[in-house]
Amino acid sequence: MGEADAYLNLNKAAWGHISHYGELDRRIRLIRKHILGTLFSAAGRLQFALLDNEIDQSQSQPHIFITGHWRSGTTYLHNLMCLDPNYTFPTTSDCMNPHSLLLENSRKTARGKTARRPMDNLMVSAQSPQEDEFALLNLGARSPYECLLFPQKLHEALSIADPESMELQDRYNWERTFRAFVHLISFVGNDRPVMFKSPTHSYRVNSIATAFPNAKFISIRRNPLEVFESTFRMWKSLFELYAIGPSINDDDLRETILKNGTTLERKMSDALGKLTKGRVAFLDYENLVHAPTSELQKIYETLNLDSSHLISTQSMQAIKKHKAYKALNEMPPPEWRTRVLSEWNNFTSYR
Repeated sequence: MGEADAYLNLNKAAWGHISHYGELDRRIRLIRKHILGTLFSAAGRLQFALLDNEIDQSQSQPHIFITGHWRSGTTYLHNLMCLDPNYTFPTTSDCMNPHSLLLENSRKTARGKTARRPMDNLMVSAQSPQEDEFALLNLGARSPYECLLFPQKLHEALSIADPESMELQDRYNWERTFRAFVHLISFVGNDRPVMFKSPTHSYRVNSIATAFPNAKFISIRRNPLEVFESTFRMWKSLFELYAIGPSINDDDLRETILKNGTTLERKMSDALGKLTKGRVAFLDYENLVHAPTSELQKIYETLNLDSSHLISTQSMQAIKKHKAYKALNEMPPPEWRTRVLSEWNNFTSYR
């Protein structure tokens, strides 16, 4: 096992979970698990202790959670929704350094050049909206992203995406960590509700809706053939960055993506279907790209939100800038194309 090209700031609990996937070499075990992991754990405990008296104040906030399969347009939608000044959001810096966000006030100190995401060349910075699953992983909550270090364990890791599938103690720790991080981001964002996005939340709609009874959800879908191939490319690029264990072969990776997609869609659709009117909005990626402002307006109307910022010059310029991004839209090999169309035919936007 070798060193990864990039590092995740995992606390000691996170390393404990990951250690079950495979053996850690001596250097990783000593420096990253025992030394850095212990420091991150201590910082996290201190940070959340400082917030202990505030921890329940945002439970009734109308936080928004963007759901949808990986590569279905969740990032594009998240970037557009985060233009709303009525909401705050977790940044890349927040998610990669969640245990010291409050202590370091890293939103003010984070610096660095922009970089391109390896799976799609999208430019991101320390202050860009980011997927909060990385924060949960770094804070020691059980997460499917544990597989980033051991790619061959992808299927096993995805099986714990839904807290209801976890062991009782793991579920309790996940819920506690999740609540604490939501409140933390709201707190540093001047107590505004938070705009979240993570494909992993597609499995967790029931748990999130229970924890935050006023939360609202947006579900985005995209052509399943494009989703499948782009997800394949995403996992490959992330494994190249973070893996310390053996790689997964392409056929096994595609097979896992195919089977898992059905599970994700079923859990997400069942849970969203139980929500009351005004709590969930649906849209297609293709429509959003073609007419972003009008599609955003529909979302705001469905969720009964104030959309006045959409007509501001700043928002219109930002929307136009984001629209300039072009997805690769690659197709899977012919043999997989047939299977995707057959096994993902329950993706409701494409029946």
